[in-house]
Amino acid sequence: MSGPDSAVGPAGPAFPAVRRDDASASFFDAAACGQLLVRRCPASGDVLAPEARTCPSCGSAGLDDVVASGRGTLVSWAVVHQAPVPSLAAAVPYVSVVVELAEGPWLLARLVESDASGLRAGTEVEVRFVRSGEPLAVPAGEVLPAFAVASRPGEPVSTRAGVASETPGAGGGETST
Repeated sequence: MSGPDSAVGPAGPAFPAVRRDDASASFFDAAACGQLLVRRCPASGDVLAPEARTCPSCGSAGLDDVVASGRGTLVSWAVVHQAPVPSLAAAVPYVSVVVELAEGPWLLARLVESDASGLRAGTEVEVRFVRSGEPLAVPAGEVLPAFAVASRPGEPVSTRAGVASETPGAGGGETST
């Protein structure tokens, strides 16, 4: 997995500053080290999205943080031309993606390093890490996961092997919001 890069567009930051809270601290600490954390329920074995607080299968709140491979497949996407909130005005247009991680959870994130022109459902993607907010701001924004089209489909992002899963019947396109 790659370390954090600054994501600043010509008119300002591509990612508004994100701040942590107690519940998200381990996620952002891992992202700052180039690791994507997800949650796993030890009771059911389910692997869940990072924001999960309880297991939907068994109701347990005893979830563990686990490092994901950083690989996945594109489920859907939208090109956002009109900023939904003022803090994103400098970033439009941008591509929001839904990614199914190799471990199973779906994440909503931003596509970086490419545009939407060649995207297809099932395209392999890999995580990148970008710093949110202005590059010289104090305090700095948190490091966030984003995704890019896989540079070498089928190969691990780092030393961890990732196996992409297939998602039938998915796709995406452009939207004005």
